[in-house]
Amino acid sequence: MLRIFRGSLVIAVIIFVLLGLVIPTATALITEKVDPGTGNGNQIKINGKVFGSYYLAQAFNRSYFFQPRPSAIDFNQSSSGALCCSPNTNASLLQLEKNLQEFEQMNKNVSVSKIPGEVIMDSDSGLDPNIPLSAALLEEPRVANSIVSFASSVNVTLKLKPVSSFLNNTINSTERQNFPIFGSYYVNIMYIDVQIIIFLMNNNVLQSSSLN
Repeated sequence: MLRIFRGSLVIAVIIFVLLGLVIPTATALITEKVDPGTGNGNQIKINGKVFGSYYLAQAFNRSYFFQPRPSAIDFNQSSSGALCCSPNTNASLLQLEKNLQEFEQMNKNVSVSKIPGEVIMDSDSGLDPNIPLSAALLEEPRVANSIVSFASSVNVTLKLKPVSSFLNNTINSTERQNFPIFGSYYVNIMYIDVQIIIFLMNNNVLQSSSLN
């Protein structure tokens, strides 16, 4: 009986070490090697300082940034969730109308028929970092003009065409398809906005001290 107990204990310890330590560690190391950054949450780092994760949306309350999807939790990264009511209730419809008006106010001369539904509907998690590619392209003219205006306000001259080219190249670099062949295209808004921050810093428009 004692021999059987010892054998069972040894097997249990071996399984614990394999499943609890060896396999998770090996998986994390392989993941980090194949896709650097993923294993630690794909952290956003600027000048060596961590500012969040590319997987979790944050509020960017300036016109020279692309806007993430609306968040019912105000981008509170300690929780996640959406509106706790049916999409057909008055509260939901009023919220959709409010989100649509805000998008139209920020992006002038955009036809309502071209605005993707995702950008006026709260994401399920409230922290979705992705928006449709078409939405990013609608926002690009506003962002480009705002960057030029912001630069001018701090006595830095930036030309609209190079700024627009930078934005479109950045959008294209993060473009992904959510399903092969038939899927729709989306972009990671966190990646694009971080690239804008770096662009502004490199052109002496934004100081690193303002990020603290």
